[in-house]
Formats: sequence, C-alpha cells, structure tokens
Amino acid sequence: NKPPKPATKVAKEDLKVTNDYDKVVKEDDRDGVVYLALIGGGSPAPNDCGLIPSNPAAEWTGWGGPLNCDNCTIGEGATTRNEIVIGGTYFPRGIGVHGTAKYVYNLTGGPAPYARFEGYVGMSDEKDPDGCGKGGTSGFTFKLDGKEVFKSKTLAGSDGDKNVPPLKVEFDIPATAKNLEIEITDGGDGISCDHSAFGDAKLLTAIAAVESADKLPAAWGKIKVSY
Repeated sequence: NKPPKPATKVAKEDLKVTNDYDKVVKEDDRDGVVYLALIGGGSPAPNDCGLIPSNPAAEWTGWGGPLNCDNCTIGEGATTRNEIVIGGTYFPRGIGVHGTAKYVYNLTGGPAPYARFEGYVGMSDEKDPDGCGKGGTSGFTFKLDGKEVFKSKTLAGSDGDKNVPPLKVEFDIPATAKNLEIEITDGGDGISCDHSAFGDAKLLTAIAAVESADKLPAAWGKIKVSY
C-alpha cells in the first residue's frame, strides 16, 4: 500500500496550513496495550498491529473508503492519504474516517481482560477551514455492550482563528464486557468536509492501566503503514 503523505513538524501550527503540527502523542509500547486498527490487526485476538473491528467493513467509513492503510486519514481517496493530525497534534497511531461510520470491536480475545480505553477524537487537519467552513463537524459515541459510556459534543475542526485541539476520551471497561461500539455522526449538518479521526486509540489490560506514566517510552516508534 502507498504510504500516507507525511505531516509537517513546525514551531507553531497554523490554522490555515493543513497537516502541520507542533505537538506529538507518542506511541505507547507498554506491555498490555492493544491499539485499535482497521487493516493489519486481528480479531478477536489482536496481533502486533492491533485489534480490527468485527462488523462489516462497509460500515467503517463513508466517502473515500475503504481505507487501504493503518494510521492514515481518508484524504481525497485511495492515493491521497495523510498522516493523522488533529488540531495541531500528531498521532503515529490512529484511524481516519469520513462522514458517518460504525466500529464494533470484540473484547473477548485479548491477551488478558481489557480494563480501560484511552484515546483522542477530533477533526483531521487535512481540511482547510477557509475552504470548508469550520473544517468539518462530527460527533463520537462509545458504547460497551450497547450501553453508552461516552458521548462527545459536536466537534469542529476550528473555532474562530484557532484549531480545535483533540478531545481525550477515557473510560474503564468491566471484565465482563464483550463488545466496544464506536459511532461517528456528521454533526447534524451533512457529511461535507467531515474528515474526522481517532488518535492513539487503545485498549489497556490491567498491567498497562496501572503502570506509571513515567514508564512511557521517551521516543515514539516508527510509523506503521501496513503490517
């Protein structure tokens, strides 16, 4: 698969420049961390790439899909994917989406019971607000076995003259949970420009959920386009 177009590291990100960043959320390589993926992972047992959804692939993204790489945005189609930047923050691990989408992840095949979900959501920086309103809008809902555990407000790509930063999402997962369902909506105004993304979306087993943050790696890993 063709690698995504690299994002640009800058001293200060600019609202009017697409795919530039001045912050990084590093890849988490602790034991007990399983990343959500779309292409190279396994289900219900994850592999080194991560865990892929169990629902039909046709539900995973709207226009511009299906995605043909992990850790990339939807772009403007199969040959125009980008690395994932949300509000000036770069994520070496993540998932790009366009329009409405649904993911169902089977939680029963992990290396140990999953104890926690952590990640970020927001609008991809690949859409210029000047030509796309507020850079698109989307909403994100997370459910465990059909019960809502997190619902965002409608998120936009920009607010006035600033990019909207990524929204942190985190919640505990009961040991009895069987499925994690994630739904992405169009923000109520249609799907035009709705290039949204997940950054650093991961499941933690108990060993990772209680490990001190100062044990996180000092250097983020090489981007994995395909596995």
